[in-house]
Amino acid sequence: MMRRSLLQLLALLCVLGLVAAACGDDGESSTDTTTTTSAPADAVDDDMTTDDDMSTTDDSTTDDDMSTTDDAGYTVRNVPADYPSIQEGVDAAEPGDLVLIDEGVYNEAVIVQTDNIVIRGMDRNTVILDGEHAEGNENGIIVFSDGVAVENLTVRNYTGNGLFWTGDYGRDIIVDGYRASYVTAHNIGVYGMYAFNAVNGQIDNAYASGSDDSSYYIGQCDPCNALLYKVVGVNSQLGYSGTNSTGTVIANSEFYDNMIGVVPNSQDGEELAPNAGTTIIGNYIHNNNNTEVPSRNTGFQTGLGSGVVLAGVTNNIVERNLIVDNDRAGVIIVDWIDAIFGNGSGRDWLAADNIIRDNVIEGSTLDADLLMALNGSENAGNGNCFSGNTIGGPTTPADIETVLPCDGEDTSILLTLLELLDRFNVGFEPIDYKDVPAPELNFENMPGDPATAVPMPAVDMPMELDLDSITVPERP
Repeated sequence: MMRRSLLQLLALLCVLGLVAAACGDDGESSTDTTTTTSAPADAVDDDMTTDDDMSTTDDSTTDDDMSTTDDAGYTVRNVPADYPSIQEGVDAAEPGDLVLIDEGVYNEAVIVQTDNIVIRGMDRNTVILDGEHAEGNENGIIVFSDGVAVENLTVRNYTGNGLFWTGDYGRDIIVDGYRASYVTAHNIGVYGMYAFNAVNGQIDNAYASGSDDSSYYIGQCDPCNALLYKVVGVNSQLGYSGTNSTGTVIANSEFYDNMIGVVPNSQDGEELAPNAGTTIIGNYIHNNNNTEVPSRNTGFQTGLGSGVVLAGVTNNIVERNLIVDNDRAGVIIVDWIDAIFGNGSGRDWLAADNIIRDNVIEGSTLDADLLMALNGSENAGNGNCFSGNTIGGPTTPADIETVLPCDGEDTSILLTLLELLDRFNVGFEPIDYKDVPAPELNFENMPGDPATAVPMPAVDMPMELDLDSITVPERP
């Protein structure tokens, strides 16, 4: 569906109680735009490419009258030269078009209802969508359409989400294809970058900080077929959260200075539980001990100081990561007990058949480098296993790779979840997301020239990634 009923979708999101949805108004967005007229800086080098298809350049040029060369096959919608606001450029775009945004600060909340368009800034650090924490500016860019890519810009100071792709589960509308590349999101009220009821997507070369929930979130999809690649998540309650997001890969990324680093989980608050397959591979997950972060969930606060928490998930794989200096624990496996972690109105989910192998895990001073506790002992280790990890300190249970091996008999005697929580320091005073220090905007731009790079909508996502070639990161 190329142009969808925005009012119906927003109404449904409000009924579902999605805190990130734009439920506070009738769908109209601010188009108060302030721009500069200085020439855009050239893009920096292209050492950090992710897929040739996302940065292809040719000799196509764009005229001020929105025309393209005869063989280009798309139209460039120049903002603000031809369209005073991003919203007007997006509304004018047809599938395959490029909405090209010049340097400036744009005080808008953009709504996208056209398939297969690319929204691109001329410079990642100087093309800024700023919500100013204003009522009505819930989302920097909310996308209801398939195949939409957002590139090379910054979103900040939105009360809901920075970037948000969402379908409508109740009406069987699933967003098919999304991508965020070379995007910065900071000081965001809920999620920095958020895909919900969306499949076949990719977030790459991105930076997100200062979110009240998580820097990145993938939720309610099965199979998600989603990839997070070379992303950084920092100074948030969670670096990554994935509720009921079966089929997500997180690779070659960094999560640090959050309350908790990476948290795949299963909950009844969304459809498609449980999360039955997330792969976390080749990441640097460190120093997630931060109490100077926003935090909206007191249940998650019990996990302060943890690198990876697998909460009620099955068939998740944590492999070849460098997980260090997380005070509580490097990796924790627990059942999801809704009365403890959620709101007490949903069902509980067992953690089962998860694999933790070939990681380097050390520096956990408060508890253990590897830690597992389930709600009861009747299922023993419930198929969860540990193998080939380089461990710098104690584990719970002791000798975890011996008693819970990936190739051998389970002889474990586990703590119950309540016994585990009794050992935790529960609760702290979070800060307001508005008060998280903003990053210095000197991030790497997309490769090539943003003005001439051919727009590549988010089709055939995500890119192919050779997981076998990924190694444990070296400690800096």
